[in-house]
Amino acid sequence: MRLDHVAIRTDDLEASTAFYRDIIGLEIGPRPSFSFDGAWLYHKDRAVVHLKCPAACATDGALEHVAFFTGRFDEVVEAIQARKLEHTVRALPDGSLRQCFLRDPNGALVEITGR
Repeated sequence: MRLDHVAIRTDDLEASTAFYRDIIGLEIGPRPSFSFDGAWLYHKDRAVVHLKCPAACATDGALEHVAFFTGRFDEVVEAIQARKLEHTVRALPDGSLRQCFLRDPNGALVEITGR
């Protein structure tokens, strides 16, 4: 399991993209064709910051969620199910990865991504 990305809500996609590109040094890269606006910013070959426009979010504050990547996706989902934790599993629009969303004990939204 490794930290994969952080998703950040923004009211100003252009300004946020410029900040992470020009100040932090990330590069704008490919993003699946979600039904909402946003941008993915990359460090080397990984999209480490996902910017999301607020209409796509049901959370307060700027931090939308924290994501972890695992090579053992099915095992992790089974552990979540065994503990009877509320969760949602879905695939990216292009089908390349699966995602499991759940809340930690503090209410923070956590995404587990894997194949």
